[in-house]
Amino acid sequence: MSDLKKTIFQNILDKKFTQANKDFDGIMKDKVFNAIDDIKKHFVYNPSDASEPETPETPSSEKNG
Repeated sequence: MSDLKKTIFQNILDKKFTQANKDFDGIMKDKVFNAIDDIKKHFVYNPSDASEPETPETPSSEKNG
């Protein structure tokens, strides 16, 4: 377990919830930023796969109905 995680648990046990929340916030930001970087690495935009936008077709008899 990392030192930061240990300090978070110790702060919770010592009822220092504000400090524990700040440390937890830092860990979660790192995880989110890492996940975003992973998505950016693996995302590939291929415009040749994009076709014309699909529009729902409704028969004219339903409109006049």
